[in-house]
Amino acid sequence: MTTGSTERRRVFATGHRRVDGSPLTMTPFHVAGIGFLLVGLGLALYQGLQQFGLVPRVSWITWTHIHFVTVGAFTQLLFGTLPQLMAQKLEHPTPSPRVNGAIFLGLNSALVVAWYGRAFGHSLWFDVGLATLWLLTLWLLLTLLRMVRRSDGDRTRDATVGFYVLSPFVYLIGLFFAFGLFSHGWDVPGGWYGLREAHVHANAWGFLGLAAIGTLYDVFPRLVDADLYSEQLKRYSLPLFALGIFPLVIGPVLGMGKTVTGTGLVLYAAGYLLYVYTLTKTYRAGTSNGTALSVLVAQLWILGPAGFAPFILFGVPLGIPEPWIETGALHFFFLGWALPIALAGVLLFVDESGPLVGTDGTDGERGGRRLDNGVSSVMTTWTVVLWNVAVVAVGIGFFYQDQFWAAPIQAPGYAILLAIWAAYLLHVVGRR
Repeated sequence: MTTGSTERRRVFATGHRRVDGSPLTMTPFHVAGIGFLLVGLGLALYQGLQQFGLVPRVSWITWTHIHFVTVGAFTQLLFGTLPQLMAQKLEHPTPSPRVNGAIFLGLNSALVVAWYGRAFGHSLWFDVGLATLWLLTLWLLLTLLRMVRRSDGDRTRDATVGFYVLSPFVYLIGLFFAFGLFSHGWDVPGGWYGLREAHVHANAWGFLGLAAIGTLYDVFPRLVDADLYSEQLKRYSLPLFALGIFPLVIGPVLGMGKTVTGTGLVLYAAGYLLYVYTLTKTYRAGTSNGTALSVLVAQLWILGPAGFAPFILFGVPLGIPEPWIETGALHFFFLGWALPIALAGVLLFVDESGPLVGTDGTDGERGGRRLDNGVSSVMTTWTVVLWNVAVVAVGIGFFYQDQFWAAPIQAPGYAILLAIWAAYLLHVVGRR
């Protein structure tokens, strides 16, 4: 192992400058996030069986599945991780265990209350849960801003800091729009569907997307044991993302898809291309492995929904009903992009916070492969290929639900996704 590899096991990469930092620590948020990923796996299985008429239909399964994976898993992971990553970058203490415990209880109580209100038609319960979630997200934003305010200017100018602050701010907007989707039925120029589109853009491309992009700029080099290809491109991409996300959120509400939303899409896509180019060059300069490859290939799917946007914005017929396009596009986003990143992030976090040597004197991998930088690799190249082929198969099935061949394509696709998902989570749980 090289000296550089040994150093990367001790410190966090922050571009060209490295700062000593304590290892990431496991929090209740991470345990709950893994738990919700397991629940999401079960709901995905039920939804797949429901799709083929093998189990009774339950009206709230689809909404529950999406939100247990997003609010339940991804939000938990970000609440537990963003303060730690920001604290390491700015050399500040993280929130105390007591504060983390209170926020954890509030977040999960809010999720349960909001879910109950939405699933069983009680708008007051939904409003209380959603309002609590909004206030807790505000706490997260203020916590990050407090660290920035108490830091020197050099460190706060890092683009990753901007991504971390922008992410929960956009989430506040997306959660605010959720009030008008279920309990209040706001009358906006874009209508209910425009409001829902804005909510999805804010939560998916805004909160999850920006947080993941900022984190991967710093963490992805560790997966391949290399330095980030270009700090300059990283800095250039931040204003493009920032200028793009707000039109993407506001445009659908205003019913101005061709102008406002389209402009936001172009700006966001331009920033994303710089980001993907930087990650690709970083990957090629480092040590390739399945975990890093799965994260890199996943980057292609965040723009999967964007590929259909021009046709919808300009009314070009595709011969596919818009609700089917929306379902398939969301599938590409969550299973193609977000889930591989979340799984790799959990694995990295578990490896960083857990022991590197098992009690039996081995490396404790339990089926995984240890990389030179101290991160275990679950995915092989062929596993990555299978995962992405399955994502395509299931997505095509959503687009052509009325065709006789849709089900035979979707069924093995679902089976492959669920099998790899389950194996990944079992390895993560085994690591702890």
